[in-house]
Amino acid sequence: MMFFMALVFFVSLAWAEDNDLLANLPPDPGAAGKLTLAGIDSDGDGVRDDVQRWIALTYPNSQKTRAALTQGTKTMQKFLLEAANAKKSYVNAVQMAKDYECLSYVNMDASYAISREHQAIFLDTNVRSRAWFQADHHLSGSMFKSSDFADWKKGCNFNPDAMPN
Repeated sequence: MMFFMALVFFVSLAWAEDNDLLANLPPDPGAAGKLTLAGIDSDGDGVRDDVQRWIALTYPNSQKTRAALTQGTKTMQKFLLEAANAKKSYVNAVQMAKDYECLSYVNMDASYAISREHQAIFLDTNVRSRAWFQADHHLSGSMFKSSDFADWKKGCNFNPDAMPN
């Protein structure tokens, strides 16, 4: 009986966390979210609503992965919006490398697949893809050095070790 009560508590706690996560999502922007380069960010957190919803709905059971993807999305958005500026493109690319190291620290086995899917969701229009290529063009000939594995956690702007999952 004690096991059953503990299981019911755990399941109800997990449901409450998921329910809170879903209740706090912005509305689906639909086609309107694809009309501009910036998209729609109704809560002003630096993450487009469609991407914020994708992160939450795709990774509801991993607070760490959601945090890493949110961090990366904010940098990717700057990379797009500042695509015309070569210096800013470079600075944003360096930060994106740190964001990827953070994601790799959080989810080593799936980081590559997660980041590819994330980028595909993020670059969902021709205008966004063209801006990405413009910013990427500024990086031609640039060299980037990866951090040592022991330092990948430093790429996170949050403490992944303090999160439960």
